[in-house]
Amino acid sequence: MIIGTTRRFFGVAALCLTVAVSACGSRGQQSQNVEETPHGYVEGAEELAEAQPAIAYAARGAQRLRLLDLSTGSEKEIGLSVGAERLTEDGRFVYVDGGDRTLEIVDAGVWTVDHADHVHYYRAPSRSVGALSLDAPVRTVAGFGGHTTVGTADGKVTVLDRRELEAGKVAELATIDSKSSTPLAVPYAGKLLVAVGDDPRRPADRIVAMDAKGQPTGAFEAPCAAPRGWAVLRGGAVIACENTLVRVRQNGDELTATVLASPRTPVPPDGLGYRPRSNEAAVADRTGIWSVNAAKATLRYVPATGRRLVAAASPADGSTVLALDAAGKLISYDLGTGRVLAEKPLRAAGLTLDADRAYLADPESRVIHEIDYRDGLRTARTLKVAERPDLTVEVGR
Repeated sequence: MIIGTTRRFFGVAALCLTVAVSACGSRGQQSQNVEETPHGYVEGAEELAEAQPAIAYAARGAQRLRLLDLSTGSEKEIGLSVGAERLTEDGRFVYVDGGDRTLEIVDAGVWTVDHADHVHYYRAPSRSVGALSLDAPVRTVAGFGGHTTVGTADGKVTVLDRRELEAGKVAELATIDSKSSTPLAVPYAGKLLVAVGDDPRRPADRIVAMDAKGQPTGAFEAPCAAPRGWAVLRGGAVIACENTLVRVRQNGDELTATVLASPRTPVPPDGLGYRPRSNEAAVADRTGIWSVNAAKATLRYVPATGRRLVAAASPADGSTVLALDAAGKLISYDLGTGRVLAEKPLRAAGLTLDADRAYLADPESRVIHEIDYRDGLRTARTLKVAERPDLTVEVGR
């Protein structure tokens, strides 16, 4: 059931159709047969003119994942082989951590492909791809482009072929030993940005570019004490370290790293919040918010006097940042002055953004709040869901 009458509108993708011409024949002889393939064609998927966002959610410990279609309000249920304890997403796949050594991977069946100057939106059947059994409990999951990495408590990182996940198969490419207690590898620009160290009992102290087999590429090596949160933005990949952030950017065939010193230390160990296809991300702790711009390689700090913040995310407008406090209140801050622009008490337990809205879950009331963060935190819709949304992520955005 949807409470409220405000409709949600999605931007229309610029659907760019081209003709791919393939030449047939042998020994230099071309036939006259021409195969026409629409630009952006994906076998087994329907391309649509609008984004197909959905909230993937689960009650803690439940062996089922639900997908709430944000355009229709309808829900689908996908059975799991594990009891959900944590959810991670990469835009299409939902990684369900069972809290031990098993990770189940669900294809949400909705995703967006960004070509920078235009975007494609797709829908396909949702399904569980399969489960991955590991040697130690899961600590990190990062999926982007052609790879997904799964870091475990023993300091190892398992590299999966994400293209095979799209085909419904779980295929392992390599296992990387970080030689540290930090199991993190961020896929970016066809490579992996791997946190490494020299002592398995201590956190990593640098980021090294590697290929999918775990071999250093020599592209760069950047100092990074105790790596933690990360984000892949249009202006580059960002990895949060204890006292700095590292921005990695692709320049032609090369990768370059820029170290951004924090105006206040330490940087929080939580994940970076951002909306897709943007250049800004944010992370918060009890004292304030760190906001990074990947394109400009800048880092700013916004104090939150008298508030205990638990999450933050950037609308990527260059002037505001959103945060969630321990009481479940959503707050909009002026990025330049730190002034509170708007507040919304919601009893929320999670915060995610897309290009149009923010979504926050209220597990006790079994609702998802849809907030227009550009309009004074106005409640656009309140969506009633079938189970407690203890764990929530947004896909298809």
